[in-house]
Amino acid sequence: MKRFLLLYSGPPPGNPTHEGWPEWFDEIGDALVDPGSPMRNGLVLRSDGSTSVTTNRPLGYSIVQAEDRPRVLELLQHHPLWRSGREYTIEMFELPRK
Repeated sequence: MKRFLLLYSGPPPGNPTHEGWPEWFDEIGDALVDPGSPMRNGLVLRSDGSTSVTTNRPLGYSIVQAEDRPRVLELLQHHPLWRSGREYTIEMFELPRK
């Protein structure tokens, strides 16, 4: 079974809600490895020592397991982030095995 990191991006929600997330977690069952967490107060660090609070708008992450990418896409069909609008995205990355 492969593991996939899901990164959620978009504008900061005006009123963050967890509506729909518990139901999605239940729906995908054992495919959920780590429900993840919202992310806030990001800081960009550069090799020259400079910093910036302007990040790429990551909102949070989750880790799921599946046979392949098409199966992950099936798991994401009812993801609660899709209700938030087209400006929100999910990026999928396959994690290497340890």
